[in-house]
Amino acid sequence: MATERQNAYPADFELAEFRPVAYYDKHMDCIRVVTHDRSVTEHRISEFFTLHEPNHRLPFDPDYVGFTIKGIRSLFSDAGIALDRSYKLADIIDRLVKYRPGSMMSETLRLIFKGDTGDLSVEMNAAA
Repeated sequence: MATERQNAYPADFELAEFRPVAYYDKHMDCIRVVTHDRSVTEHRISEFFTLHEPNHRLPFDPDYVGFTIKGIRSLFSDAGIALDRSYKLADIIDRLVKYRPGSMMSETLRLIFKGDTGDLSVEMNAAA
């Protein structure tokens, strides 16, 4: 005999629609970008860059559903990008691609993000 199970949520609890997000993880010194709500396998492809591949992919789903840029303090310092303000993700990508043109990171960013960053912003606050 199967039993029905219900979850009890607070009266004001509301499920929200997933929205892409980009954020700076100061403890891991990386920028994480999540473009789709999927479980992922991470593939480290360079010293600075990890791709997120969905574990379960439907025919029209993208090949990658996010990425992580690691070593942000060092990378930003070398590229002349300040760590104490917010940036549009598109601006970060543009500056990193210009800083390291032709690198695996810049080419991969071009391929998987294709300039469609919408309004994603990254609040650095690394000085805190």
